[in-house]
Amino acid sequence: MALKQVKFLPGIDKQNTTVGATARWVDSDNVRFRYGLPEKVGGWSSLLTTTISGVARKLHAFVDLDGNRYIAIGTDKSLLLYFEGEIYDITPIRQSYGSSTIATANGSATCTITSSSPHGLAVGDIVQLDSVTLPSGTGYSNSDFEDKNFQVITVPSTTTFTITQSSNASATVSTGGSLIVKSFERVGPAEQSYGYGWGLETWGTGGFGSAASASNITLEPGLWSLDNFGEVLIATIANGKTFTWNAGAASPFTNRASTTTTNFPTGATLHQQD
Repeated sequence: MALKQVKFLPGIDKQNTTVGATARWVDSDNVRFRYGLPEKVGGWSSLLTTTISGVARKLHAFVDLDGNRYIAIGTDKSLLLYFEGEIYDITPIRQSYGSSTIATANGSATCTITSSSPHGLAVGDIVQLDSVTLPSGTGYSNSDFEDKNFQVITVPSTTTFTITQSSNASATVSTGGSLIVKSFERVGPAEQSYGYGWGLETWGTGGFGSAASASNITLEPGLWSLDNFGEVLIATIANGKTFTWNAGAASPFTNRASTTTTNFPTGATLHQQD
């Protein structure tokens, strides 16, 4: 049988069926067309070297009144903005704890922070430290902590929690110094999971002594709903609070998303559509 040349048209046809798209490409992956022929994409390059905290779950692009372009990024840990090659952290602050102190252990990177009142933190929460004055002899400098974000590693008590530095302390120093702890709003877990099983509900289906099914309760992942009203970003944590960030404000990148903008809802519950 003689060979027959088939000339495929450039581009991907997603309007017709596979059979109906005669002499057309119907699917591709990492392919671009050059001079009418498919060519493998040469590779990817990173826009920036900044590490994003958490798993990115939502992106939203918007433009302010001056034509500046932004991309809002919602993760299970934070709310970020990409603008002209830089990442800006605008995660809303849940609460601040002043008059906190810090303790270190010789040869360990674990630091214990004690707050003056119950902190309400949980393992995995993100905190930012401010106005840091360390006790002498730790081997660290104030700049190692100042305006830095840390993840809560353990919560030994209602007024203490631990974080991890990038290097070990040079001495054991009992709690001292002073700092302000700013806790970020809690978004949710990185992945969806089932609930805790026995003890979460009253009784299991078999009555007293039988376990309640874990599938009765679902722990949803940390999700955001992102939109904009003009140049105001509207960011809602799934089943939680709604925050706004105004790109038109003076020095907008010094501001965090907050609930202070008027005429916006303060919370939302997401429902699944059948």
